[in-house]
Amino acid sequence: MRLNTDAPAGPRKPCLRDLATLVQNHLPPAIVQLTPLKQLKRRLREIDATHPQYQEETPLVLAYEERRRAQLGGQLQVATSQRASQA
Repeated sequence: MRLNTDAPAGPRKPCLRDLATLVQNHLPPAIVQLTPLKQLKRRLREIDATHPQYQEETPLVLAYEERRRAQLGGQLQVATSQRASQA
C-alpha cells in the first residue's frame, strides 16, 4: 500500500493562451461591451460550468469589463433613432 504524500495542487494561475481562446471563441469583446453586467456574470458562470479550463480566466474578463465601465462613467449611451421609438 502506498500513501499519497504529494502536496495537493494549488489553484492554477490564469494563462494568457486560455484567456485569448476564451475571448476569441466564447466572449467576443463587442458582445462583452454590449451585454449588461448581470447577464455577463451569468454567462461567465455558465462558461465556468461547461468549460472548467477557463475558471481562472473568467474573473479577469469580468474585472476588466467592470473597470472599463467605471472609467467611462456613463459617458457613452446607446442612441436610438426616432423611428425606432415611434414604432
